[in-house]
Amino acid sequence: MDDKKGPVAMLQWRATFLGEGVLQEEDYDQALMAAARLEQSGAVSAGEWLQMVRQANAALLYQP
Repeated sequence: MDDKKGPVAMLQWRATFLGEGVLQEEDYDQALMAAARLEQSGAVSAGEWLQMVRQANAALLYQP
């Protein structure tokens, strides 16, 4: 696997779903499904997937 594949995929995922830093439930569901697809396709590792899930959780719970 290309060393840049995981970090680049994660950056793109963050830009798509966490750009505003806050997720609504509908967007949260989409973010988790996208993260799962990236992990299943091998674009990110299981550890990277876990980081993405944690970031999505934090964005869902964040109340400015």
